[in-house]
Amino acid sequence: METTTTRAEAFPDHGILARRLDAFLAERGITLDAVRREVDQGVGRPVLAVAAGSVLAGFGNHRSDLDLLVLVESDRLTRFPIQSHEHGTLMDVNIRTASAVRDTTAALRTDDWPRFATVDEPGWNHRRRAINTANRLALGLPLLAGPPWDAWHESLRRPWLTRVVEQWWTVEAHRLAQAARWLLGARPPAAAARAREAVVAALNARAAAGGESYFAAKWVGEKLKALDDTEGLAVLRDALAPPLDPRERVPHCLALVDRLTGGPGGSPGSAPLHAVLRWSTGVATTVLEDRTVVDRWQLRALEVHRPDLPPAGGGAIVWSGPLGSALPDDLAPLFVGDMVWLGVARPDPEVPA
Repeated sequence: METTTTRAEAFPDHGILARRLDAFLAERGITLDAVRREVDQGVGRPVLAVAAGSVLAGFGNHRSDLDLLVLVESDRLTRFPIQSHEHGTLMDVNIRTASAVRDTTAALRTDDWPRFATVDEPGWNHRRRAINTANRLALGLPLLAGPPWDAWHESLRRPWLTRVVEQWWTVEAHRLAQAARWLLGARPPAAAARAREAVVAALNARAAAGGESYFAAKWVGEKLKALDDTEGLAVLRDALAPPLDPRERVPHCLALVDRLTGGPGGSPGSAPLHAVLRWSTGVATTVLEDRTVVDRWQLRALEVHRPDLPPAGGGAIVWSGPLGSALPDDLAPLFVGDMVWLGVARPDPEVPA
């Protein structure tokens, strides 16, 4: 399946963004000055403030809120958003440490991802958050931007960020597809849900490749409409059709993922993706003679007839193999029981395939 040839502007100019924001505010009787006053929440000196979210991306509706991303000079922040209803419309003011966002964004450009050494659950979530923040900043309208942060913000509005977004969704599609394969025998409804999510992820990658790089997955249909991608929309309707027999639906969706992404091998000459299992958060292991008891949060436990599983807490790989491989029979219950976390990565040179 070819990527759509109709291409949207990946980063709309500031004039388009300003018109979208003005229209949103005018419908609600809110002034731009009132929005700017929300920028300084007294937790550090703002150096960059951007109006962002679905409204600025062109997908907002009458129920949408307005997101403000504010970078400040402070090292004592939490990620908890500050919500304002003062103007009758919800505004989510998300404040971040400027230097931290700058560093994590720089890593998106330089990191060789995904690799075995760095693919674990915290790292996966960290990258997702970093992409989301950089993407929202890049697609947003600056409300406050002084040197050197104005130039830094403009450096986000480049093709490299679109490629990062496309890569994320492609890899995530393969991760979800692998989860669906392994769940199908024991938990068919869950397998069907993961398979549909895999198709949605693959379509988000397709949309990014076409120029619609807004990161939020739920707007995939609007992205495809903006691209006039009738083929992609037909695939989306197919994938989200009322559930049929999971044993039929899952293979069908996985075939769609392969068509959309070209399969897990990636570009010609690149190493194929491998599944990587590491212990889930909250797991503990206890070796008892010829077996290992694995529990999570001390609420439930499984017994695996292997005494040589890696101990929990060290970040070791429990198992890895090429995408599409079957799990060993004695390890499959660990995945079905949510005792291990699934990532996908290209093998490091020192890691045997």
